[in-house]
Amino acid sequence: MMLLAGAVTLGACNKTDNTTAEPQSQSNNPSNTNDPNNNDPNNTGGGNNGSLTPLTYSKKTNAVMFEITSTGCPGCGSWGKPTFASLISSNMNNVVPIAVHIKYGDPMITAESQAIGDNRYGQRYTPQIWVGDENAVVLTGGGIDGSASIQKANELIATDATTEQPALAADVKKDGSKINVTYGVKFIDVVADGEYGLSCYLMENGIVYQQTSYAANPATHNHVIRTSAAGAFGESFTSADLTDNEKSWAHTFDISSYNADNVYIAVVLWKKDGTRYQVVNATTIN
Repeated sequence: MMLLAGAVTLGACNKTDNTTAEPQSQSNNPSNTNDPNNNDPNNTGGGNNGSLTPLTYSKKTNAVMFEITSTGCPGCGSWGKPTFASLISSNMNNVVPIAVHIKYGDPMITAESQAIGDNRYGQRYTPQIWVGDENAVVLTGGGIDGSASIQKANELIATDATTEQPALAADVKKDGSKINVTYGVKFIDVVADGEYGLSCYLMENGIVYQQTSYAANPATHNHVIRTSAAGAFGESFTSADLTDNEKSWAHTFDISSYNADNVYIAVVLWKKDGTRYQVVNATTIN
């Protein structure tokens, strides 16, 4: 897919997200509830809790790249979507991509995507591509400087991917129309200070839906948050909650409403900073 590097006019997408939120299409999805077959139905598991699947942790750090987007946003289709895809392709081994759908009645809006969109600081236009806690989009004269934005995104990804962070892990087992997940964090060679949140998202690829101003419609939408184990910013914990520097939880997702072949799990570690959350590390498991 061609990477669009030129200047792009923001146009109608240069609006605040808070004034255009639409009803969420997934509000009746049962997968946010605890399942009776869950090993830890109250999501209260700890690192040494025998009821949870033991986890094998990886110390690899991944940058987290958010595409702040909407199917009704012209700039999202003409620049944001193809640029996001190209950045993923060129940083495949170092980035966890997450498409955050907001506003304009987008059918892929969820409580999680809306909360992540609202977690931003600064201008809240679309499209935006955030790497960690920084917007990579560079504006020049009211439009997107494509080349500068791509360069900034690559630099942020490289920096985040080489910064040592807590280790993450997840054990994923598909069982018919359900996915059973044990997920956790372990602080190895890093200090656990402050308040954190560990999110477990059910993600989906291959969603076919129209995209305003995209080159080929209907478009295929990937890396979309469908629901979560415990909300946008996950289960809260501090260093006092850790056992042997580890903390883990279990959750069962009902995937009967989705294409089972296209769903996967993303685990994201956040650190609370005042009223906001900053990304620390992430991993994905098919």
